Amino acid sequence: MKTALPGAVYATVSGFCLFAISICLARFAYGPLVPSLIDMHWVTKAEAGYLGAFNGLGYIVGCVAALWLPRVTGIRLLMRTSLLLAVIGLGMCFWNFGFAWLAAGRSLAGFAAATLMVHTTALVVRSVSAKAKSMCLGFAVSGGGIAIVIISLVLPFFIVKGPSGGWFVEAAITFLVAAVAWRFVSMAPHEREPSADSIQPLAPRRRRLVLLITAAYTLMSIAVVPHTLFLADYMHRDLGLSIRDSSSLFSILGAGCAVGAIYVGPLTRLVSTRWGLSINYMMATAAIAMVLLFDSVIVVASSAFLIGVSLFGVVALSSIRTLEIVGLSRHAHFWGGMALGFGAGMAAGSYAMSALLSRGFHYIDLFQIAQVTVICALIILLFARWRYQDLENLTEKDNTQANHLTV
Repeated sequence: MKTALPGAVYATVSGFCLFAISICLARFAYGPLVPSLIDMHWVTKAEAGYLGAFNGLGYIVGCVAALWLPRVTGIRLLMRTSLLLAVIGLGMCFWNFGFAWLAAGRSLAGFAAATLMVHTTALVVRSVSAKAKSMCLGFAVSGGGIAIVIISLVLPFFIVKGPSGGWFVEAAITFLVAAVAWRFVSMAPHEREPSADSIQPLAPRRRRLVLLITAAYTLMSIAVVPHTLFLADYMHRDLGLSIRDSSSLFSILGAGCAVGAIYVGPLTRLVSTRWGLSINYMMATAAIAMVLLFDSVIVVASSAFLIGVSLFGVVALSSIRTLEIVGLSRHAHFWGGMALGFGAGMAAGSYAMSALLSRGFHYIDLFQIAQVTVICALIILLFARWRYQDLENLTEKDNTQANHLTV
């Protein structure tokens, strides 16, 4: 036990760092920089959204690469390369060489985020005991939310003279946490992954249920775009907050993400995974409605917290529910597909909403679109529960195993 503990601790800390990069630094940490980017005329409001879309495009390519490249390169080389690309992509944005340059940097960061997101969970699971999996993974995944909190609170001190200081801080922090996790990533398998042909086909009804959950999951990624991409600038321009205050308040969303990653374990012990998913989609619906009904900074900040909780809750519980349905041997295959759907939804949502902004729409209009989208996701999820009730009892026996995997 004494020799295993340091390995488990290092695996957990490294997983924390990898999720900090894949969820925050290479993706959502862009949100607090948006007001400064627009005010300093690096980009327009629409172009700020398009940069988010390019990040999502890189994420889509990264998801595909995460599923196929390991059969050629092995996971180890892919993850090492991704760590380097995350640092390079963020470092590129330090210089304002035009929109195309910034788009290339955001795309590289998105690619790195996807490959790390898909493979970090399995790497952490291999490195800790069965009893410690749930706790270690919960803490590791919370790295994404905690990193958002830290970045949001630190950035205002570095963007006084422009966004370059913010990009430098994000690139520097990414380099430091990547250095911490480098040796852990080097423990990833070097051999090629088995081909998809070796995975036994899933029963048609179970496959259709997974497709419905994936559809709801993809719609959720569209619904959170206004909060994750435009919230800071919405508070700055429409609610009258300073750039410093609006960027700092983005940390509340990160705090919600951290809570959402950790509370999934206790929630699944109180209610089933299916009810847990429904609760989180309902929470997201209520959070977006709060922005539409009230223009109070306190209410909007509370909405950001709830979106963070529900977003990470949906991510974790969708993965757990998928594991219950498809089994451990097929999980990586189907979860990679769901990650691809999430990335595609976020990229499409970012692009479409940016196009609307360029045509004179306002931020509040985007929240209205998000409200309709998340309601559709909830309806699909509830329909899936009703239509495939016969699968609920069949998969109940897998709950104990599923609770070991939280993302």
